[in-house]
Amino acid sequence: MKRRLALGLLAGVVIGAAGVILVASMQRPAPAPPQTVRIPAGPQDYRPAGEFRQGTRIIDAPLQRVNVATLKIMTNQVSEADYARCVAADACAAAPVGGVAGAAQTNVNHADATAYAAWLSDQTGQQWRLPTDAEWLRAAAERGFDDGFGEDANGADPSRRWIASYRREVELRGEADLELHPMGHFGVNSMGVADISGNVWEWTETCFQNGTLTPDATEIATSSDYCGVRAVQGKHRAFVVDFIRDARSGGCAAGVPPDYLGFRLVLD
Repeated sequence: MKRRLALGLLAGVVIGAAGVILVASMQRPAPAPPQTVRIPAGPQDYRPAGEFRQGTRIIDAPLQRVNVATLKIMTNQVSEADYARCVAADACAAAPVGGVAGAAQTNVNHADATAYAAWLSDQTGQQWRLPTDAEWLRAAAERGFDDGFGEDANGADPSRRWIASYRREVELRGEADLELHPMGHFGVNSMGVADISGNVWEWTETCFQNGTLTPDATEIATSSDYCGVRAVQGKHRAFVVDFIRDARSGGCAAGVPPDYLGFRLVLD
């Protein structure tokens, strides 16, 4: 009898019509695949993510025309409830919650996001990953792509770039929104993607680039990736140290710190 009770505690007990004890599995059901939006392939203008120099001067990276393949991206960001299932399965590190019903999971770093992608891939039999910076911008549509400062800030006088950067930071800091909202609060864009330019910035797989430009600044001459810092995207692009969960408290390597850090995945 004790053995039967132990089995019941581990796996659940069902009493049959004849009084026979049947062991029923208590294994958690696999999660349903997340809802996705299909974004068709197409060309887009893209300014590479990182810091580029011409000689000793930092200037805008040149615009490139890139082709983005057909993309299936999550309609919504990964929610606190979704992430909690991964934590319960011991596949993700625990992360703080905001106490707002239906909110996106925030206060997560790059490793948290990739761990969740690996767990979801295992559970669904599909291949999930973080988007690249260019893919995220393709899904963002109306957000735009260009974080360059323009010709005046790229001239011989470095103070002009500093002033342009300062003015942009003042403007962007004034737009900060530190209130957590339920998912869907910021609406759906023309691609059908929800909350993509709200106050939750999203991790991408793109590493920070250090590069040099050709003398006419039209092409990248050399570049190297530093993957300890990743591009994150929201109302603007920023670069965040990969283990940081709250960039407002430090760890934003370049750009204005995001209000919150979260993520959504793409399906290969």
